[in-house]
Amino acid sequence: MTAPNPPFPLRSGTAGEELARRRGARQDRFGILIDSILIGAAGVFVFWLRTSLEGGTITWERGYRHLGFLLLYLALVLLFLQGEGVYTLAWARGESRELWAVAKGVLQGTVLLMVVFYLAQMPISRLMVLWLCGISLVALPAWRVFFWNLARKDVDAGNGWRHVLIIGAGLHGRELAGALSASSHLGVFVRGFLDDDRSGEGVLGRVADLPRVLDRYLVDEVFIASPLASDQWESVLAEVRQRQKNIWLLPRPPVESAAMRPDWRSLELVGGRPIVPLHWVPVPVLCLLLKRTIDLSGSFFGLLLLSPLLLGLAIAIKVQDGGPVFYHSTRIGRKGRSFECWKFRTMVTDAEAKKAELAHRNERQGPMFKVTDDPRVTPLGRWLRKYSLDELPQLWNVLKGEMSLVGPRPPTPDEVERYEQWSVGYYRRLDVKPGMTSLWAVEARSDPRFERAVELDRHYIEHWSPWLDLQILLRTIPAVFRGQGK
Repeated sequence: MTAPNPPFPLRSGTAGEELARRRGARQDRFGILIDSILIGAAGVFVFWLRTSLEGGTITWERGYRHLGFLLLYLALVLLFLQGEGVYTLAWARGESRELWAVAKGVLQGTVLLMVVFYLAQMPISRLMVLWLCGISLVALPAWRVFFWNLARKDVDAGNGWRHVLIIGAGLHGRELAGALSASSHLGVFVRGFLDDDRSGEGVLGRVADLPRVLDRYLVDEVFIASPLASDQWESVLAEVRQRQKNIWLLPRPPVESAAMRPDWRSLELVGGRPIVPLHWVPVPVLCLLLKRTIDLSGSFFGLLLLSPLLLGLAIAIKVQDGGPVFYHSTRIGRKGRSFECWKFRTMVTDAEAKKAELAHRNERQGPMFKVTDDPRVTPLGRWLRKYSLDELPQLWNVLKGEMSLVGPRPPTPDEVERYEQWSVGYYRRLDVKPGMTSLWAVEARSDPRFERAVELDRHYIEHWSPWLDLQILLRTIPAVFRGQGK
């Protein structure tokens, strides 16, 4: 299952404008942290280089004096970068403009520092200041370009989509959709519109359908481009807040409720049109970066260290009956993106054909399928399942970015197609990458109720943190060694 073609696709463009990095006029703490680290490292390097070239020795007195100079330089540069809007992401700014803003901030901070030291008649090595300025002019733009390229590759792989819903399919709503397209924000899809008075291309329903549409179309951002009745303002904000989505107001419509009062200080632009946030959920960039780093390192070293075991299991499966070593099936990942999920084959080669014959013995509720002493499982497969060794090939899916080490169980396409019959809230499971292990796997694997699995998955999504991932991983390891797998 691939993501549906949206009415207004926004093709890959300026990665610096990626919606996933947006925070309105809030501080970009990630950018401040990286800039501070790089300027600090550059200052230490310049201090060491100057001392070495002069043939001197590093003393505490010289170190403290240089530290004071470095802290002042850092404060001035960060202040000017903030003044240039580097740590707030206006939608209308592209990569080149952001890089120019970074350069101006560094140059302004450097010039002011030299003026301060000159007026105060304090001794300072102008060459050292120029070195520090030059390194900063290279390092600060360089890490941004590197990060944008990573973001672009992630979106090209289908992992960075942000889904947008516009309330109001009239002139202003259509203009907003066009402005979004013209801005070329990276990996963003306008899924459609909600409107009580209009129908036609891209209209997904009425305003009252907002809860269903938010869940069914995996919406991340809601834009209000049409006046709403007072009771509608209240319900719209309540639904968006409950689902931890972002909501923006196009200032043309009148604000008819105190509960919907916008933060005018956070004014931003979309293709030259002003928008203000009504409700904003901060993006934990550092935590998400840490999660992806753990996924990459865990899957890479896992495949490397377990390669002898993986090879041995592959040979054993092949020798067993001469059939395929691996079993792969289509699963649905984040934002509805389909991928091939890999496992070691644990069943006879015609297992799918025999599944219908065992349907009456299914012990699970909903779409999950489990039969005790399933006759389709081979003797070796039973042992592999007991210790969850059949799932080790999914480390390849994690390495590719299709899965995570921890996340909800990856659903099948037919399971997702039935979500709307049961509850559109089930679509919330597609807001994140599926995982090799999950909260359900360590908390309620033996519980046959599908609703319980969904409940735990939603709890994981709504309360996610690196610490929760670590807890689940630590609980998974002993469960595997105790043979508490399938």
